[in-house]
Amino acid sequence: MYISKIKIHNFKGFKDDHEIIFDKGVNFFVGDNNCGKSSVFEAIDFIRSKKDRGEVITKTEIETDSFVSVEIEFKGEDIESIVEIDALKKYKSSVIDTNGEKGLRVMRSSEEKEITQDGKKKKLDIKNVRVFNPTTNQFENPTGIDNTITALFDAQFVWADTNSGDISDFSKTKISGKIINAITKDFIISDTWKNFQNSHKETFGEGENSLAKTLQPVEQKIQSILSEQYGETEVRFSFSLPEIESFFKTGNIALSENGIETKSSEKGTGMQRALALALIQVYADISSSDENGVSKPILFFIDEPETFLHPQAQNKLLDALEKISDKSQIFIITHSPYLLKKYKKETHSMNIFSKDSGMNKVEAGNEFDLFGSSSPSWGEINYYAFGVLSVEFHNELYGFIQAKAILEDEKYCKSEDFDRYLFNKSSEAIKIDKKYKHLKSDKTVIEYDTTLPTKIRNIIHHPENPNNTKFTDEELKISIESLIPLLA
Repeated sequence: MYISKIKIHNFKGFKDDHEIIFDKGVNFFVGDNNCGKSSVFEAIDFIRSKKDRGEVITKTEIETDSFVSVEIEFKGEDIESIVEIDALKKYKSSVIDTNGEKGLRVMRSSEEKEITQDGKKKKLDIKNVRVFNPTTNQFENPTGIDNTITALFDAQFVWADTNSGDISDFSKTKISGKIINAITKDFIISDTWKNFQNSHKETFGEGENSLAKTLQPVEQKIQSILSEQYGETEVRFSFSLPEIESFFKTGNIALSENGIETKSSEKGTGMQRALALALIQVYADISSSDENGVSKPILFFIDEPETFLHPQAQNKLLDALEKISDKSQIFIITHSPYLLKKYKKETHSMNIFSKDSGMNKVEAGNEFDLFGSSSPSWGEINYYAFGVLSVEFHNELYGFIQAKAILEDEKYCKSEDFDRYLFNKSSEAIKIDKKYKHLKSDKTVIEYDTTLPTKIRNIIHHPENPNNTKFTDEELKISIESLIPLLA
C-alpha cells in the first residue's frame, strides 16, 4: 500500500486546492527554499496527529472562515489484506474498488460538517479522521477510527535540522525504539528475562535482605500515624517490575572513534544525520508484519539527505534508498543533482515547487527523457529540477538534434545547412537572423547570418574568437526553449 495522491486545501502556504500525484517508489521534491516542500511532509503528519487550525492554515486565510484540509489516497494490491488486521477492520467497508484497483481515502479537515452516518446525525471537525465510504459516497468517521490511523501506516521523518534526541530516543514511537522493540519482542519470554524477574523479586520482595525489609520501619511509622488519626490502615511500599520499555528509555546510542566513545547526541550534525539515515535503512529491513504476515506500509520522508555527504556518498545512499523503495515508499526533498542523476521515470516521480503571487505552487516535473538512454543529463537535471540555465544543456540539445539531422542527411554537419534544418523543423520559429563573425585560420574575419542556437553554440565552442559579443542569459533561455520542442 502506498500514497498515490495527496490533496491539500489552504495548508501552510498553499492557497485553495492543490493535488500532487506520487509514484510507489521514490518521489523527489525540488524547487527553491520556502516553497512548500516540507509543508507536504507536515501535511502527512497532520493526517496522523490532529493540530489546531491556526497551526496549519495558510496565513492569508487565518482571519477568514476558510477551512484547512488534507486528504491522502492509498492504493495497492495489499489493501484488502491490511484491513483484515484486527486494529484496522474498521476500514474494511471503506475499501474502494476502481476497475479491480483497490484504494482508501483518508482526510482530516477543520471544516465542520454534519453528516448522517449509520442512520444518526454526526458532527465532524478537525479532531476527526474521516474515511471515504464508497457505499454512502461521503467521508465518515466510524467509531474508533481516530485511534487507528497511526496503525494504518508508519511514517518516519528525517528532517534537515535533525533532532539528536529523536535519534537516541528508544521509546516506541521513535525509530531507534521501533528497531529495538521489533528485535527484542521475544526477549521477555527468555531465560535471561526470567532470571531478571527473580532477581527483582529478591531485591524488592520479602527476602531478609530485600529493600522491602529495609523499608518496614518506615511503613510501620506511617501506618501508626494513619491508624491513630484516620482509622486502621495498612501501609506497604510496592515495587512492581517495570515494563521492558522503561529500561529502553534510559538507553542511548554511543559512537566510538579512535577508541573514544561519545553519545550520539553529543556528535556533530553531520554524524547525527548519517546515523539517522543508517537507522532508516536498518528499520526498513525489519519486518513489521503481524502474525498473518501482513505488513502495514512504512513510508520514509527525508529532508535533504545530501547534507554533509560527498557526491559519491550521495550515490551510495540513493542506491540504498532505491532498494528500500521496493517495499517502502520514499519521499525526498533535495537540492542535489547527484541524487537526481539516478532518476528512473519508471519508478520515480518529481514535483517542482515554486511561488506564485506569494503562495506555494507545485507541478509535476519533466520525466528526464529528452535524450533517450543518455537521460538524465546534468544539464537536463539542472534545467528542469532547479531552473538553472547552462551552456552544458544547450550543448546537449544542439548536439543531440544535429546528430539526428545528420542521420537523415550528412550535409547537416555543415552549419549553414543545419541552420536551414532548424528553420524548417521549427516551422520558422527559429529564424536565420543573427550575425556571427567567423575567425578564419589566416586571422581574417567574415560575417554571416545564422540562427541564435548556432551562434551560441559557436561562441561556446570557439572561445579563441574574440569578435562576437557574449550571449546573454535571456538569449540562452530563448535558444534552449526553441530547441526543446525539436526533440519531440
